Amino acid sequence: MANKLFDQVGGTIKVALKGKNQEKIINMASSRGIYIWDIKKSGDDLNFKVRTSGLKALQSLSEENGYNLEVTEKQGLPFYRNLFRRRLGFFTGALIFILALYIMSSFVWFIEVYGNKEVETSKIMLTAAKYGVYQGAAKWNFSRIEVEEAMLRDLSELSYVKLDIRGVKARIQVVEKILPKTDISGPCHIVATRDAVVEEVLALEGQVSVKPGDVVKKGDILISGVVFPEISPYIVSSEEEEDEEPQPYTVRARGRVKARVWYEGYGECCLHEEKLVLSGRKLSKIYIETPWKTLFVRGQRDKTYNLYEQEVKKRIVKTPPGEFGFFKVELKEKIKKTRDFSEKEAVAIARDYAMNRLIKKMGKNPKIGETQVDILSRPSDPILRVRITVETIEDIAVAQPINISPNSN
Repeated sequence: MANKLFDQVGGTIKVALKGKNQEKIINMASSRGIYIWDIKKSGDDLNFKVRTSGLKALQSLSEENGYNLEVTEKQGLPFYRNLFRRRLGFFTGALIFILALYIMSSFVWFIEVYGNKEVETSKIMLTAAKYGVYQGAAKWNFSRIEVEEAMLRDLSELSYVKLDIRGVKARIQVVEKILPKTDISGPCHIVATRDAVVEEVLALEGQVSVKPGDVVKKGDILISGVVFPEISPYIVSSEEEEDEEPQPYTVRARGRVKARVWYEGYGECCLHEEKLVLSGRKLSKIYIETPWKTLFVRGQRDKTYNLYEQEVKKRIVKTPPGEFGFFKVELKEKIKKTRDFSEKEAVAIARDYAMNRLIKKMGKNPKIGETQVDILSRPSDPILRVRITVETIEDIAVAQPINISPNSN
């Protein structure tokens, strides 16, 4: 083991000895202290290995005795050292690149937040930055567990935070709290959510203010939370009680009010349509971004289209000197495409648009009743306009708190 290590450090050379009575050179070399090993016969040549330090003595000995000594292979550190000297710039650059890559990978350059719907991404990123997780942050300057716990303390809307560091990217996964809907527990009225015609009133508690057939507007009181008690004619009261007027009291009104409501949807369609569509042709241009200059690398630099859609894909790394990276600009050609619709086709398209808008207004699980379609445009108009009116029956009751002044009796 030690000999092999010494051979690699000092270097070994494989040679081919040509001539007659080659054993003579081997014996003479051994007697002079030249270490030779791995001796093999290959045809008329005798192949063996010798250390670098003994090569010159062996060459002198072979020349003096009329033998031809040819070097066939070189191994060991001295020969690699010569290679390093010849390509010093290349290996120095590679070492600097690896070192820079290692240093750059020790920082966070990209931050991704997912799992949030109500809480803004910017708010989560600002909270993470407060505890050391931001673009350009060193990984050794923060603790993943401590950041997670601190974010949960600061953001009461979150029930779970997970910080995952993968390479130069920090992924923040959050789970928002599902808060129960606030219910009114104090006195309240039942009011109308929209304009409608009352069809049915069912009051569980409170004083009814409307009856079937009444027209109500949005915000009108349907079932009042202020109850004025009525004196029953069957109860005999004293003169003092007759002089006293019954005092109204407040309750939490509860009930259901079904009413006939109308929704309107509007849609239109051009009889002559002209729109831009992608032709399928595209151009790509690649640039390198540095803090000092943007350099063009590849692509058709000066070529473009009259009408096009541009898409830019960037891979940028923010560093203390500035932004480094590259970006690709892709131009997709657009062409004008025209189409003429018949009146029947235009009515169908406009009606679909109007119905889709109407369903969005009605919300989830719409119950569509009687439908009326009105064409608003004249025959000479280039745009066909349609209005759809839908009649439906729905519950329009919603609770509204009663604001009671502290000084009121």
